[in-house]
Amino acid sequence: MLSLPPVHGRFPVGVTTFATPVRPSRRVGNAQLKSVKVSSAGRTYALNLEEVAFAAYYPADTSNKPPKSIDWLVRPLKHSLTGISNYSGLSYWLLWPIVFFFGSLIKIPVYRNAPLLRPEEASGSLEKQWPLVIFSHGLGGSRTTYSQFCSRLAASGRVVLALEHRDGTGIASIPKSWGIGDKSTNEPVLYLREEDVFWKDNEVVKEYPKPLRGEQLNFRRDEVYIMYETFQKFLRGDAGVEMETLDGAPFDKASWTNLTSEGASVIKHHDDITFTGHSFGSATGFSLLATQTPQGYQRIPISKLVLLDPWMDPLPSPGPELYQSKEQPQEPPKVLVINSEAFTLWKDHFSRLQDVMSVWEPQGQRILTILGSQHISFSDFAVLPGLVKGHGRLIMNVIGQLSLAFLDDTLDETLKEGIPTTKMTVELVGTKKDGTPKKKLAGEVGHVVVS
Repeated sequence: MLSLPPVHGRFPVGVTTFATPVRPSRRVGNAQLKSVKVSSAGRTYALNLEEVAFAAYYPADTSNKPPKSIDWLVRPLKHSLTGISNYSGLSYWLLWPIVFFFGSLIKIPVYRNAPLLRPEEASGSLEKQWPLVIFSHGLGGSRTTYSQFCSRLAASGRVVLALEHRDGTGIASIPKSWGIGDKSTNEPVLYLREEDVFWKDNEVVKEYPKPLRGEQLNFRRDEVYIMYETFQKFLRGDAGVEMETLDGAPFDKASWTNLTSEGASVIKHHDDITFTGHSFGSATGFSLLATQTPQGYQRIPISKLVLLDPWMDPLPSPGPELYQSKEQPQEPPKVLVINSEAFTLWKDHFSRLQDVMSVWEPQGQRILTILGSQHISFSDFAVLPGLVKGHGRLIMNVIGQLSLAFLDDTLDETLKEGIPTTKMTVELVGTKKDGTPKKKLAGEVGHVVVS
């Protein structure tokens, strides 16, 4: 068995994957598939919201010795293989030996479906609750491909809900059946490219520079609201809530719904919520707070954003800016951006990010760049056993340190005493194939530039 690196922290980490149906299911946007096999539902539209799924990473009660291993790649592997081929543009047949060999072996070293640890037992505090974090993956991601980052947060004493977006940005996902009358088709949702869809005349979402990504942002926002609302009802023990494990496996429901001795939920879900995401997931965070709360949903009380290598291209320009209304004014969240060296050297993109951050965080320098990092450094792909070499673990550790320091309000101290910082100095190191200069940031791998 090949395993991702173990994550060390105050608490052992459990993972349980939940799903909830969307009733009635609905279409989001007008994008249609250029090539589609007629399904039992006869669907040709690209984005159909029929189920929301997410993996919860959390401090685990391991007293009953639950199994310590979950699959890293989404099953069935044949669907993941097709999705990876769509995403990468590489041949299905070229990829299948690698995907089937490594995909069947790689595991995440966490406790599957373990009970949620009671915070009082962990800390001895009668008022202690686990803080809530929402995580959104990037293009080609899934509920498990950021397990290192999510587990790091969970091991520190947080509950992280990592969405598996069903908007065609993930490699592959398989909805489950929810019963007669409004059941899922169980057809896999695979990765979608811009060239895979089309719109009829006058149906394109013109406010977005990338129309498909714009409709996917709308889809993702709905998923976040539905997940949050359902999870709250579940914690309250509402009888009518529909939320089950995605694979149908049993779990200790009482460990989630029991109250503390003070009568509070064991998870702090009414305020001070953190939203975090990578790449398109970071764009989702900006979009969530820059748009009006949809009718029928409650505003999510997000107080902090941790944005990992945010991809700004799908978002309307100028902006985004924090949405404000007289009826539901929002307190500006604290925002931290952790950038890869590659995205910081992407001059036009970095300039736009700086402009946006000057509005969201006008009082602080909150864009940090990790030297030697790449766009994949924030995901598990950077530390896959047997496939990736170099400084992946070092950089992943720095990402975790910076994120936790920000959430614990100790970032300034960490940058002064814990993690070496350096000034931004751009060096020319050669020429690219297209003849343009090849650049890098001067300094040691893992050091941080504050800008």
